[in-house]
Order: sequence, then C-alpha cells, then structure tokens
Amino acid sequence: MLRCTLALTVLLFPLLVEAQDSRPASQPASSPVVEPEPPQPAPSGPAAREHEAQYAGDEGAALVEEDLLTKMEIVRRPGFTLYMGGMVQVQGAFLVGDEAALDFDDPADTEGFRVRRARFGFGGTLFGDWGFYLAADLKDAVVAAQGGDQGNEILDATIEWRRFAFARVTAGVDKVPFSALALLSSSRLLLIERPLMLRHIVPERRVGLTVEGDLWRVQYAAGLYNGSDGVTSGNRLAGLSGAAHVQLHILGKPQTFVPHKLRVSLGGGYMYEDGPAVDSHRASANLLVELYRTRLQAEYLWMQTSPDTEPTGGPIEAGDTSRWGVAGELSAFVWKELVQVAVRYEYYRDLEDLPTFGTQQLITGGVNIYLYRDSIKLQLNYINRDERDGPKVENDIGYAQLQAMF
Repeated sequence: MLRCTLALTVLLFPLLVEAQDSRPASQPASSPVVEPEPPQPAPSGPAAREHEAQYAGDEGAALVEEDLLTKMEIVRRPGFTLYMGGMVQVQGAFLVGDEAALDFDDPADTEGFRVRRARFGFGGTLFGDWGFYLAADLKDAVVAAQGGDQGNEILDATIEWRRFAFARVTAGVDKVPFSALALLSSSRLLLIERPLMLRHIVPERRVGLTVEGDLWRVQYAAGLYNGSDGVTSGNRLAGLSGAAHVQLHILGKPQTFVPHKLRVSLGGGYMYEDGPAVDSHRASANLLVELYRTRLQAEYLWMQTSPDTEPTGGPIEAGDTSRWGVAGELSAFVWKELVQVAVRYEYYRDLEDLPTFGTQQLITGGVNIYLYRDSIKLQLNYINRDERDGPKVENDIGYAQLQAMF
C-alpha cells in the first residue's frame, strides 16, 4: 500500500503543479524546439479580430455561446483561418435510486458509465468579414436504433457576417436566443446538467437567421426560425417562430472563469412559435451577480401552448396548457482557481392547467476540480429530486463527470 501511495503521488504531483497556472502555456517547457514556419500575413477584418478576442481573456463572452471553443489553429492564410476544437464528457453514476430513468430526465438508469457528450468542430474566418462554424455531435447508435436521437448529427452549422459589432448576422442551425442558462456553453456549466425546466420549456436548436450584437452595455440576439426541428430536411412540418433575448450588463460584462469584480446583469427573452399543431408563447427573465470568487445566477421560465383548431394529426382535447419554472445557482471558488463548490435549487411546475404530477423540486450540490481550467475538469454532483404532487420516487443520483476539451 505504501508503494502504491508513493507511486500515485509521484504521478499526480507534476499535474497539480502545472494546474496552479490558471492560463495554460501554449507549449510545455519539455517540448522539443521546432523551427518556426515563415510568418503568414494575419487575416484582417472584424471577423478575425473578434475570433481572437473571444478567447483572449475572462471577459467579453458572446451572448450565444458555442459549445465548442474552436481555438486550435490549423491553417492561417491571407484572408482565411481554420480552427478546430473538440470536447469529451464521460460520466460515472455511483449512487442511483431504484426508480431513476433516463426517459424521465434523470442522468442515469443504474450505476455505470456513459459518454454524455462527444463533439468536434471547425470554425474560422474567410474574406475578412465572414466567419463559419460547424460542429458534430456523436450520438448513441443503440438509442437511435430504439427510436431515440438520430445517430451522429450536425449540432451547429452557421455562416456569419461580422462586419459590424452591433449587428452580426448568422444563418444556419444554432441555439435559439431565449434562455440565458441555455445559451451557456455546455463546457462551462457549473453543475453537470442544466436545470430540468430547460428541457421542457426551451426549444431545441433550430435552422434560421439571427442578428446579434453589442451596444454599450447591452447584448442582444433576435431571429426568425423554422417552427419544427430538423437541419437538412427543411421546414417539412411548416410553421415559423421568432425569438429575442436582451441582456443589460449594469456593471460591465461578467467574467467567464473566476469573478474578481462586482458585476450585475439583468436580462430576458421572448419567443412566439406558430407550430404545425400548436401555437406557443415563451418568456424568460434572469439575474446574474458576481463578486469576489462568487457567482449567483437565477432564471425564471414560462410557456403557454394553444392547439390549432385543426392541427396536424387530429384535434387536441386538452386545450390551453402552461408550465413554468425557476432555478437559482450559487457557486464559489474555495481554493485558488482549482476547487469550486456549487449548489442549485429548482422548482418546476409542468402543465399547471391540467391535473398532473408535474411539480418537481430539485436540489443539486457539487464540487468542481479544475485541473486545467475548463480544458480538464472533474465534477462531482448529487441530485435530490422530489415529486411534490405525488408519491415519492426513489430517483436521487450521485455521479461524476470528467471533461477534456481542446
């Protein structure tokens, strides 16, 4: 046992020492010296400047955050750059209630492991003011064969015109600008999973046109999208939707990693969808407060749906329905930039106009260990889920996630 302990200490000591540096070096000290290639002229225009500024520091994140940070430079030519990025998240459930189920939005069915996300993508600039971004999501073939998600799929695919910082135009499939918690990158979540209410109120990615910009201390995004899911097959089920989100940074933009200054941000969103079978209204409101090493974020979501008089597939007898939820997250770094604790309270009321057992209360606590910032981090979470309107379901879960990103 003593030999194993000494060996483990020797192996982990260099990693912990290296993790003390919050900004990773571009090349380890032990790397061999490589003769540099002849310098190439840097691409010009707002697109190139914005891409490099996006990853330069802890402030100034875009309102709609991409899940992959494509920052590994592959090609740089006059007027053209190509970057690559990837992310893998592996989960291990070690304490799972007997009645937990993935089909009911729990993280696991039973004890064991799964790959939560395996994504890679490319981004870059071309012709000065134009940019592009493409990301793929590797799905579970077994789930797809059972009628679940459709195998490997396009996650994001956008073309962006970045001539003006106050009005960047994007065409393609991307996140719908509605919920602040949904617009966060999945690589920067303070708890392993997003709140439950997002899965039932916030729409999936949609194909459409978005205008996004920065005006003084205001960030906004608005767009027009298909009324149904799907990337390459078009708007086969018909219908359109429109969404907008505005964020006012009262004391400056939030910091994306360790907060050092007081920041206060207020925002909200609205979405109307004229779908193929139902019409829906969605609204959101959020608050973000940052102080020294501490962050508080809360959001309220509401949705109401109304069936069409003659919807596709026959009439709907239920009539108008509504649902709403509120969630608040509090996090703090407790040791340097390496260890962070986080807790979230969520109350979700599903279909409140109908007699259901949809009221949920969830309390999640966790610890984040940043070995190399978000590039390599370990998260430990425990979820206490309480069905308020019905019998207690044994679906509490304790699990962990290891993330690697480049």
